[in-house]
Amino acid sequence: MYFQCRVLQFLKHLLHHVQGKITVILDNASIHKTKALSAFVLGEPRLSVEYLPPYSPELNPIELLWAYIKQHVLANFCPTNLMTLKARLTFGWQHIRYIQLPNRLLYGSS
Repeated sequence: MYFQCRVLQFLKHLLHHVQGKITVILDNASIHKTKALSAFVLGEPRLSVEYLPPYSPELNPIELLWAYIKQHVLANFCPTNLMTLKARLTFGWQHIRYIQLPNRLLYGSS
């Protein structure tokens, strides 16, 4: 429920701050396909939603970054609690070199 509310807040924010027609591209996460979201989009003529094809992480750039984090930051790591997992993830995200981002996003290279 929390994430569903966040998605709706984001869409309301877009409608408030962006003029003209808006197309939002989403993956197929269940929070992106709720009845509440569908009803909201239907009630907003300026807003349309397109969904990425299922099982297509190559079309969703954040998935490439998550893959990098899993392979290089979380590999062989077994956190003992949520705090150590959060610390490790924070460290990993902070150490992705920005110069590497374009290639990693475009080509999935490591």
